[in-house]
Amino acid sequence: MKNRNLFAVVLIVLGALLLINAFGWFTFNIFFDGWWTLFLIIPAIVSMSRTGVTVGNAVLLVIGVGFLLQQNGWDFKGYIVPAIFIAIGVGILFRK
Repeated sequence: MKNRNLFAVVLIVLGALLLINAFGWFTFNIFFDGWWTLFLIIPAIVSMSRTGVTVGNAVLLVIGVGFLLQQNGWDFKGYIVPAIFIAIGVGILFRK
């Protein structure tokens, strides 16, 4: 029931944003630069909320956010390996 309500709210908000875009009040585009990275970020966040922070979901979140930043013009090549090490360390530290 909870998931169904959340899905309904997401559909209502998405429809309202698309309608406002159709009226021309502001420009809203679902497909922003790096939209595909949400297929990495959202499952990582959902996994963190259900099972807590683990090494796997922390690394997936770091990789997804890194790709999102890269798609929006941020150069993170020198930061990805240290960020993965930090994510693994946080995952180990907060392991149940």
